Amino acid sequence: MKVSKAISAIAFIVLFVVAVAAQQKQSPHQPDAGNGSGSAPLMVIDSFTHDFGEVKAGTPLRYVFKVKNQGKADLLINNVSPG
Repeated sequence: MKVSKAISAIAFIVLFVVAVAAQQKQSPHQPDAGNGSGSAPLMVIDSFTHDFGEVKAGTPLRYVFKVKNQGKADLLINNVSPG
């Protein structure tokens, strides 16, 4: 049971990272989003991958991907889907 939860958690994290990476590629940052104020959001992710190395079966795994908004406007993530 613990192994399936760990696998599910890892799968969710991977899907999230892939979706965020795909979203970044589809909508590149434009410093001036057409409103003249230069206030577009800018999503920055420290790392798109994480390697747990060798893990014994049943070991709970956890990792947090840090997502930051370095723009001046609110960063809205409206949709996340696997790639």
